[in-house]
Amino acid sequence: MTTPLTALERDLLACVERLVTACEVSAQELSGLEERSTTKMQNQMDGLAACVSVLIQSQTASVAALHGLLNEGSNYGRLRTQLETSLKLVKAAEERLRQS
Repeated sequence: MTTPLTALERDLLACVERLVTACEVSAQELSGLEERSTTKMQNQMDGLAACVSVLIQSQTASVAALHGLLNEGSNYGRLRTQLETSLKLVKAAEERLRQS
């Protein structure tokens, strides 16, 4: 046999139901926020990794140009091309960072 609930018990049950519903909605919203934040952070990390890769390529071109400059048979046209390549790569990395 079930005893009917009192008015106070019904009010308390209604409060508990609202609280459970609010918690479920909050959990869904937090889950969505976490997913969006994780995606944004991953995109930023990917952008930074790409920039580092470009900067490494730029440094490699600069070092090759400087190495060529120190060798006896340097070709200044080639050195200029290598340094221009290095500068283009640095500018590409800078632009990528601005977009991130």
